Amino acid sequence: MSEHTDPPVRSASTSDDTSECDVAPTIKSREDIDGCGCLECRNIETTTTNRTVLDALVWSVRLFRSYPSIIAFAGVTILANRLLETDIINGLPMPVIGVFDALTAFVFIILIRAYVGTIVAGELTDNSVTIREGVHRSITRTPALIGVTLLIVFSVMTVPFFLFLPLLLLAGAIPGNPADIVGFPVVAAVGGLVFAVPFLGLLFKFWFAPEACVIGQYGPLKSLRISWQITTNYRRKFVLIAVIAIGSVSNLYLPEIGTGVASVTPVLRVFSTSVGDLLSIVWASAYAHLYIQEIVS
Repeated sequence: MSEHTDPPVRSASTSDDTSECDVAPTIKSREDIDGCGCLECRNIETTTTNRTVLDALVWSVRLFRSYPSIIAFAGVTILANRLLETDIINGLPMPVIGVFDALTAFVFIILIRAYVGTIVAGELTDNSVTIREGVHRSITRTPALIGVTLLIVFSVMTVPFFLFLPLLLLAGAIPGNPADIVGFPVVAAVGGLVFAVPFLGLLFKFWFAPEACVIGQYGPLKSLRISWQITTNYRRKFVLIAVIAIGSVSNLYLPEIGTGVASVTPVLRVFSTSVGDLLSIVWASAYAHLYIQEIVS
């Protein structure tokens, strides 16, 4: 399916809260829509709900060939990130560089993920989304996305800290140095587990909140609840955790591989980092697919 730039006259929403300026599909859970919520009424094929995570990834790669705007938008942001890693901007004040860093990170992590999610929703409902519609949905959902992001960051940092706090108080109450009593590896392992387990657990539970916010047009708190529900009901949750971890961290390992040989071929580091960023876009499409797959089940 080829990409269009001019929106045809149609009604693309799967719910009743879509305005005339935004006809990109809105996919909510069955209890949040009026009328029938079956796949046929939502114009979603059964094959969509039967795809595995690997199938969703393969489907995402094919999607990018039909929507080159995804690669174009991502390419501009990736180029900006690579320029920020060079000495070209060293002449600018540090606050300005920090603003550029934050802006490019927000565009790449939030806005492009929102744009990709909107495109995926259109394709899975056989209702192609134009560039203007995709950008419009991403921009209009930006305030809610910021709220979702802040809530996730607050949750994954605050909850593990309060769980870790009693351990710190206990360590302070014990005479002597706990590392000398039980050994530093044991103290580090226990402390790491107490903080890391709830941190990673909450991060996983809220992983689909951005998709719920953009594709479902839920508010920040409702998006977190929808994501929690999806990950709770997902029968292959442990497999999904592993796959998501591998897919999300892969773009961190590729730059490290490039860094190791940067003294020999600096271009390889730039290439590996950019490939890692592109892989994260592929995963963003897969996340949107998994959200739709679970929300209509």
